[in-house]
Amino acid sequence: MPRRRGPGQIRAVIGLVNSAADGAGDEDVTPSRIAASIRACLDEIEGASPPRRRVRAYLLEALDAVHDGMPADHVAMLLYAALGVLTEP
Repeated sequence: MPRRRGPGQIRAVIGLVNSAADGAGDEDVTPSRIAASIRACLDEIEGASPPRRRVRAYLLEALDAVHDGMPADHVAMLLYAALGVLTEP
């Protein structure tokens, strides 16, 4: 996956989660890959100025949800919330 920044990176993770939810049969879309993508978003947020605490909180919750085996729609909801905070004026 090409390196994306900010909202584009979160949208890419949402795409992965949606693929998993749709049962696309893509063996590359695993919980481990989704978790790694969320961690990459967290790394990007860490370096962001000013810090985005709410975005980080949603991303951490999404990561926990993946690790807990929560349904893909729950993970996607958290990612959409992070995206909304990141793109709000």
